[in-house]
Amino acid sequence: MKTEKEIEDFRKDIEQRLENASKLPDPMTAMNYYQGALRTLEWMTTGQDI
Repeated sequence: MKTEKEIEDFRKDIEQRLENASKLPDPMTAMNYYQGALRTLEWMTTGQDI
């Protein structure tokens, strides 16, 4: 089980990667992946789909 601090750190890491996705060779695929990761994290921690 992850602590709230670990979950928050992971969320910040994914958000930073999402911001930097435009610099990658295939930015749309990367953005979709990271947005999916954030949605999954939100669903897992709160039970709400965003």
